[in-house]
Amino acid sequence: MANTRPSPVAGIPVHPYARLMSIAAALGFKLHTGWAVLIAVTGTPAKFEVLLRQRIELLPPGGSIPRFVYHQAAESSLTQAAKLIQQAESAACDAARVAVGDALDHLRSVGVAVKAAGIASASKPAPTDLATVLCSHPMIHTAEAALFRGAVIAACEDHRLAVISVREREVSAKAAIACSLKEAGLRKRVEDLRKSVGAPWGSDQKTAAAYALLALGSHR
Repeated sequence: MANTRPSPVAGIPVHPYARLMSIAAALGFKLHTGWAVLIAVTGTPAKFEVLLRQRIELLPPGGSIPRFVYHQAAESSLTQAAKLIQQAESAACDAARVAVGDALDHLRSVGVAVKAAGIASASKPAPTDLATVLCSHPMIHTAEAALFRGAVIAACEDHRLAVISVREREVSAKAAIACSLKEAGLRKRVEDLRKSVGAPWGSDQKTAAAYALLALGSHR
């Protein structure tokens, strides 16, 4: 997946009347440490379409901010750790805001209106005390996930998108309800999107698409 400027999925034509109408769509995200997969979906349960598929970076290039920032912070003094994490939070928020804004600008340019976004919720909250986090490897992973999740959510809210968060293990069931489908039907429709968009269409893309469908079905 290229991570340059947002572009439509190859093989998915822009609607011939796109500039004369407003096509409803939603964004979905699959988060990783320092980056995410973004999918934009439109359509109805009879036919969903992927309008955008891309990898977005959630940190500046060049490695000035480490991806695994809490891991590195654990090797520093508490004061240095707090400063590094604050820098990472600020950089991630800036990067997410730009990436989401670029995607929305592209979609608006072809007559697509995005009102909502879907993203995974935390399986458990990260402790607020930094010293406690840095003393526990599982908590370090939880805190890193929370940092990038928070950056993407803040970016979506800054762009006035309604954000829907559910646990990843629940997203297919919740998206099926939102789209008035059975869960098996929802999963098949997500799987079948590969036929029109081609590779890559692995678990990351399917998860992001499920979150997009959850948001789309919830905000019609």
